[in-house]
Amino acid sequence: MKPLNPKQQAFVREYLVDLNASAAYRRAGYTSGNADVNGPRLLGHAGIQAALESAMQARAEKVEVTAEQVLARLWLEANRQGKGASHAARIRALELVGRNVGMKFTEVHELSGPGGGPIETVDAKEKLLGRLAR
Repeated sequence: MKPLNPKQQAFVREYLVDLNASAAYRRAGYTSGNADVNGPRLLGHAGIQAALESAMQARAEKVEVTAEQVLARLWLEANRQGKGASHAARIRALELVGRNVGMKFTEVHELSGPGGGPIETVDAKEKLLGRLAR
């Protein structure tokens, strides 16, 4: 695997700040015009993946935290009751535990038209013909 260029190295450093690929792309000095596309695309680069994995492992060792410890604390939070308990925190902890064990969550968005009725659709060709007829 060939070494990362300076901008790729900067991207890795910046990504570790907040795990936001688009922001890291901009902060690393890339042209920001397509940061929302190119930032995540860089995460697919084998060299960048390896560098991130290595850096994250080193950080975990430095703070002496393991995935098992994090998962155990999330599970405690997901089951917390009484004083200091938060419904939102329980739901988020359950989501993170689920993702950690490989569950996939799909967001469903229901859309409706005026008054809860159906959404009117207009074929693009119909729309163009309607404009030309005016």
